[in-house]
Amino acid sequence: MAPENTPRTSADGSAKTFLFSCLVCRQRKVRCDRVQPCGNCARANVECEYVMPVRGRRTRSKPVRETMHAKLRRYEDMLKTRGLEVGVEERRSMARAISEDGASESYTATESITNLSVPTPTTRAEAASPPMGLRSALVGTHGSGPNVVNVEGNSRYYDKCVNINEPCFIVANLDSSSTLWTDTNGEFRHPDEFTPLSDDDEDETDLFLGSSSLNCGFNGSLRDCHPTLHCLYALKDVYMDRVDPLMKIIHLPTFWESVRDAAERKEQVSKPIEAVIFCFYFATISVVDEKQCEALFKESKRTMFSRYRAIARHALRQARLLSTSSPMTLRAFCLFMMGMRGTMPYESQHILCGIALRLAQKMGLHRDGTLLGLSLFETEMRRRLWWYIAHLDFRTSDLLGAKPSLDIHTGDAGVPWNVEDEDLQPSMTEVPKDRKAITSITMCLVRCELSKSLQRLSGMAGTSAASWGDIGTASNMSAAEKDALIDELEDKFETKYLRYCDPSRPLDVLVTCMMRAAICNTRLFAHNPRRFADSGGQVTEAERGVAFSSAAKLLEYASMVGENRSLRKFAWRLNPTYLWDKMLFVLIEARRRTRSPDLDRVWALIGRVFSQYPDAFGQASAQAVYQALSKWTLEVWDGYVAAKKAEGMPEPEEPAYIGAMREKLEMAAPAKARKEQGVGNTSIMNTGPEKTQEVPLNAECFGEFPDLGSFEMDLDQWVNWEQLVSEQSGSGFYHVEGY
Repeated sequence: MAPENTPRTSADGSAKTFLFSCLVCRQRKVRCDRVQPCGNCARANVECEYVMPVRGRRTRSKPVRETMHAKLRRYEDMLKTRGLEVGVEERRSMARAISEDGASESYTATESITNLSVPTPTTRAEAASPPMGLRSALVGTHGSGPNVVNVEGNSRYYDKCVNINEPCFIVANLDSSSTLWTDTNGEFRHPDEFTPLSDDDEDETDLFLGSSSLNCGFNGSLRDCHPTLHCLYALKDVYMDRVDPLMKIIHLPTFWESVRDAAERKEQVSKPIEAVIFCFYFATISVVDEKQCEALFKESKRTMFSRYRAIARHALRQARLLSTSSPMTLRAFCLFMMGMRGTMPYESQHILCGIALRLAQKMGLHRDGTLLGLSLFETEMRRRLWWYIAHLDFRTSDLLGAKPSLDIHTGDAGVPWNVEDEDLQPSMTEVPKDRKAITSITMCLVRCELSKSLQRLSGMAGTSAASWGDIGTASNMSAAEKDALIDELEDKFETKYLRYCDPSRPLDVLVTCMMRAAICNTRLFAHNPRRFADSGGQVTEAERGVAFSSAAKLLEYASMVGENRSLRKFAWRLNPTYLWDKMLFVLIEARRRTRSPDLDRVWALIGRVFSQYPDAFGQASAQAVYQALSKWTLEVWDGYVAAKKAEGMPEPEEPAYIGAMREKLEMAAPAKARKEQGVGNTSIMNTGPEKTQEVPLNAECFGEFPDLGSFEMDLDQWVNWEQLVSEQSGSGFYHVEGY
């Protein structure tokens, strides 16, 4: 028999082959043809040398069996970390459990430990704090409180550890890098095992992202879909300027490093990070205007929007959104929903917000990280994400006339710090000092304060989720008590933020307008004119005056934002549907104040709002609301003119918007008559300078509502109006054709 390191002659005697690869091929880890010289070495013109491979020492395939005494010491240490002293009887019980069943001694001993009496922690911090050195793997004991398991970027939250009478116990393998737990069936598994999907696999994410999303303008690898470096940095500037201050859920310094790794260096990144990156592209493209998009990408915004929408869907699908425990994937989903605003009905957006809220609860974002033993940086980023999702649920619920989820108020997540991104570092060990200024996180902080104030004003703290309407209808507080709380909130805003406003910064101006508008909106709902119908008209003039001045101020703030060119970059986030109710409230009081010296200013203000927000009043999807408001506006204007004539004063000049309303109502009247006769069911309404669109007449059109005086005192008509506003708000009038 020939030695192993000698060549072997082939059957035909034409060549000699070796039993192992040459040294160069082994080092390069390529296939070798095992001839002298091999083809790889011949092509590379290097010396081909066959050296016998030397195997290393074979390691032990099974770990050393742990002795009973070692197990006892380990279990005792585990119990001592939870504050339990192990006595002689307990030690004997564990020893018997280990020796009785060698095949399952680990589980039996663990079960014995769980049946020991464990004292209940005395403080919340003690209940929530993990054992020293066990941040990713917690040992659960009875009464130990809520816990969160963090493994490789995934986060899984448990409200409480399992019952001591159930065979369910969280176990930490201190000698291994893996983390194990058991479910109620006693099966050990790694938390949130992640298996990437192939293109042929189906996932439950397709239920709402669309099963055809992969065929919607996207083919190929995500690594080839990054924009050019020039476009990449332009998108970063747009995001920081227009998006980041209004949805502060990303720490830009650390996130940008991930973007550079994936886009510039073409490095492999995790699926959650990849999803965030492409949803970041999609969300940013959705806020650029047409000219900027064509200048950057040399393509229309419609094309880029559709392309990156499909790519973002694919990235979320690959990250397995509906089964994820990664906060990064949840951030990607929030960016995706932001980019999809206005392209789907609010009902659908409301459902997607519910998905985000449940995922957030699964990850424990509603619990403050300081109680779960998390780092300061992670705690802050979880707070920001949670409060953004809570605001999103509140906003979509309010637009649909529904109550927000009670889950928003079940947690104890703290309010984020008023700091900039550069004040935060992943390795930080001290809480940064709040800035005395309006920062990019201030808008989020204002929303948190409003949410807490609404709960107090409605009197529903801890029992139900409050909405704006509950302030005036469901609250059992007196008007004086409500005004006192609103004054307290206003003073807080003035002291913490408004005093530091810099008028030269557009963000400061926007935040200032939003805070003052929020105070006026709260006062208006605390003195909601709908309550006048509930009280049978027995309302003081002072209360009517508060409602009138608050509604008029809200229109003024809207006009200020509309005419400020520096604030137009934030127009994507402004939803002018809230103007409908405010316009109605102003008209109700203006009808009664025909001799008020402020009416001239109010009529000019109404005209500016109508002209600055054509989408809110002129779009086809807002037709029914516009027609109802047009009817009442003309009614109040005619009464105002008649009062001037009765006093012998000159007739005021009719504004241009009043004439436009008369013209549109005259055009709509024949169409309504034809509809009643069965001839047709459409009316013509100009929706823009380029074209005229044919839209169906809504059943709740202007002719269905009575005059404003009768409307004000009829609760049924108020209900009809609220239903109409909810339907028209949910129809997505912000929809851009082709998006």
